[in-house]
Amino acid sequence: MSTSTTTTTTDVARQLDVLTDLVTPWAMRVAATLTLADRIGDSAVTVDDLARHSGAVPDTVGRLLEHLAARGVFAPDGPHRYRNTELSHRLRRDHPMTLHPWLDIEGGMGQYDIGLSALLLAVRTGADAYTPTFGRSFFDDLNTDAERAAAYDDLMASLTAWTLPEILQAYDWQTVAHVTDVAGGSGALLAGLLRAHPHLHGTLVDHARAARTASARFAEEGLADRATALAGSMFDPLPPGADLYLVKSTVMGWGDGSGAADILRRCARAAGPGGRVVVAEFLRGAPRLVPSLDLYMALLGGKERTEEEFRALGAAAGLTLRDVRPTPSGYCLLEFTPDA
Repeated sequence: MSTSTTTTTTDVARQLDVLTDLVTPWAMRVAATLTLADRIGDSAVTVDDLARHSGAVPDTVGRLLEHLAARGVFAPDGPHRYRNTELSHRLRRDHPMTLHPWLDIEGGMGQYDIGLSALLLAVRTGADAYTPTFGRSFFDDLNTDAERAAAYDDLMASLTAWTLPEILQAYDWQTVAHVTDVAGGSGALLAGLLRAHPHLHGTLVDHARAARTASARFAEEGLADRATALAGSMFDPLPPGADLYLVKSTVMGWGDGSGAADILRRCARAAGPGGRVVVAEFLRGAPRLVPSLDLYMALLGGKERTEEEFRALGAAAGLTLRDVRPTPSGYCLLEFTPDA
């Protein structure tokens, strides 16, 4: 066998290992859930100390760290001692670009990650695989656990913090007087819009739990005089009167025949003649911040869409796509107007 063939075979084996390894992604999530990187901090810490403070077994913690150290995540620092690396620092909750909320098994994404075991069912049926796997829909499941729901709100707020500057820059918010944030979660996006534009007023509509969280946020940030949170469903009539209805990272959770058009139809009816509907989502096939999101959506029976698919979806909901404004992260602001 030639050297080039050997090299190629080795490279392929390594690539296949990266693509098929399930242990390391879960080991990363266990390390994040146990907050090992936080406990190590800026020094070196023994396995025994890490196990004691994280409520785990020293032998297994040591084996976990040994595996991750072999992958360059943590670094050995003497017998049974480890320190953080540039990679593991990203697991720390105090890191400005922390990955902890995304990897915490007991957090907002944990059940979602476990749900990936149903991806085969989703691919075979093209339908919601989460509900038959767990016995209830993702959001019904989430809303039964207050701690996990709060963690999910924090996760979505962190994503909003990353993308808010782009959303502010990509659209002329000076042309908007009142925005209704449909399924606006904890209110992080609406609060960010109102902080940046003192002329703007806003209404948030979401599940009662989320609406309570958003109301508290608006009060804490001194926005209660300009922001209102209402308990409601995006599938029920939305409050009329806003000149722009904003739907961020929501339509993707629903298939063409299972609710996506219904969401936009409710927005179109509330907006009425002269109103606008803006959908903020990643476009399928375009470079984007979270390329794996599309297959997560498949678990719910939803999907990311191309511009043409959004155009068709809007038409089914009585909307015409007028403008598409991309951002560096891959988020696009798709502006629709109701048909006459």
